[in-house]
Amino acid sequence: MRLRFLLLSLFLLPSLLFSQAVDSLDQVAPDPVVVDSLEQGEVKVKSKFIPKPNRTLMWSLLPAGGQIYNRRWWKVPLVYGAFVGLGFAIDYNQNLYRDLRDAYLLALNDEPHQFSGTTIDSPNALRNLRDSFDKNTQTAYVGLVLLYALQSMEAYVDSHLRSFDVDDDLSFKIKPSVDVNGMTGQPVMGIGISIPIGR
Repeated sequence: MRLRFLLLSLFLLPSLLFSQAVDSLDQVAPDPVVVDSLEQGEVKVKSKFIPKPNRTLMWSLLPAGGQIYNRRWWKVPLVYGAFVGLGFAIDYNQNLYRDLRDAYLLALNDEPHQFSGTTIDSPNALRNLRDSFDKNTQTAYVGLVLLYALQSMEAYVDSHLRSFDVDDDLSFKIKPSVDVNGMTGQPVMGIGISIPIGR
């Protein structure tokens, strides 16, 4: 129960507060993309939000903060769902580990325990199950760290791809080229292919 409350207060509440701050920061300086001229000489500036990768990485210190900054709202429940799922896995495995650890210590002293009279009443079975749930807990902690890194990397890459040029012009030019042979120093005629990458 404490772990669930900690996950909720540590991850959910700060990101909700900071999401409002992110929206107010982005409204201060919009990026002009299209300028429409209106009647009577007025100019209307339409802006398209393009996230800055370094700022996205800074906001990614909070779980789902980078996704909120990138305005990819549909990803936020996925990130939090994964964090909460791993939190439940850690809590479940730790509780069973503690129960089996206590039962194992009592079974070594031939005292009654929680699993007395069941199929796992022997000390060997209790020890094997205890070690299994301990391994599952450690695996869930590693998954939590990997998930934290993965959501940061996903937000960073997504902010880079938002400004990626997706032009319909995929043409290339074929033209003759002259190169110098490295062995003999003689000019060599050939065909060159030119692919425009920049604007």
